[in-house]
Amino acid sequence: MFDFTFNIRFFISLISLAFINCIDPSPPEFKFIEGLVFVDGFASNIEGASYVKIRKSSYENSDYKTIFFSGCSVELISEEKVLILTEGFDSYVVPSGFKVNSGEEWKLTITFPDGTKYWSSIESFSEEILIKNIKSEYDLKLLYDNKANKYRPGHRVMISFNDPVEKENYFYFDYKTYEMDSYCSICFNGVLRNGKCIPTTNYRRARDYYTYPCNTECFKIRYNENISIYNDEFTNGEMVSDLVIGKIPLYSKRDILVQVQQYNISFEAYKYYKSLKDVVENNSGLNAPLPSVMIGNLYNPDDENEIVLGRFTVASGSNKSIYIPRSSLEGYAYGNEEVIISEYFGENVPMPLTRFDYPIFSSCEDGPFRSSTRPSEWKSN
Repeated sequence: MFDFTFNIRFFISLISLAFINCIDPSPPEFKFIEGLVFVDGFASNIEGASYVKIRKSSYENSDYKTIFFSGCSVELISEEKVLILTEGFDSYVVPSGFKVNSGEEWKLTITFPDGTKYWSSIESFSEEILIKNIKSEYDLKLLYDNKANKYRPGHRVMISFNDPVEKENYFYFDYKTYEMDSYCSICFNGVLRNGKCIPTTNYRRARDYYTYPCNTECFKIRYNENISIYNDEFTNGEMVSDLVIGKIPLYSKRDILVQVQQYNISFEAYKYYKSLKDVVENNSGLNAPLPSVMIGNLYNPDDENEIVLGRFTVASGSNKSIYIPRSSLEGYAYGNEEVIISEYFGENVPMPLTRFDYPIFSSCEDGPFRSSTRPSEWKSN
């Protein structure tokens, strides 16, 4: 799902403006409020797409950030089930194999370590609408880079689907990408020994860093960083063709697999994501909506006056993938990966090994941004 971390910081810094009436135009004064909690919960019929993220604003090491709120008791509750979520790396995760079924209604309950409770209103499962087709289109001028003052290349990802005629529908689109990782460890001013980086600061002619290849297939995972939504006001009952739902920058020229999810959401959920989208896309202007748009369907059952930021959404989803070869594309990749620098036998580095110990490999550690499991849609060369 959309990564709210950066934008939460922006929203929180605006909260001090919520009750200010401006008479004369003047630059806004921003105030970061520490300890605010934000909840992002999602439940779907797509296996692996349900989660609850709880974050709080924090000031650490002279930097304002949002961090994962650990130690909460998180449950999804329906008429027949109580599902206990477990704490993961950066979110609370559902049991393997869980998915919402047609006709079910769910609510989210959170109990914080201090006993504070957050509940959501009941959310219903809507009709599933399938993605019929998916394709990509390469553009050398896909995105404009303000820092570099130039256009960057990448792919537009487009989908087509039949919109039902019976009622108005509202859509939320998400995606994540997989590509082979070029290395699994990097040691700055050091070398890899027994899974740890050993300093080389006192060794003459040692490189600034060394990279170490993966000992198995390893896939880098990236997520959508924008909000993509759509309503069928002008296309109700028609075929929606080649709708752009994402723009994939050319961070590297390694082949990429894009997994797209299309969610049929409620009108209330659509309004919430629409407001967030407006804030994100207009955050340089004074006319952007204030952070009150972050108030969704969550509340404190013991304190009706507490303002709770975030939302829990239940949505039916359809997914489809596209494999995009990129090795022969025009243009230059502009990712932030370091150039591969391998360690060779005979270099002046700590704990010299024999020539039979090279190359030195690193393990592919599974997590939110890396996987040792090949996606089923991946195409072997």
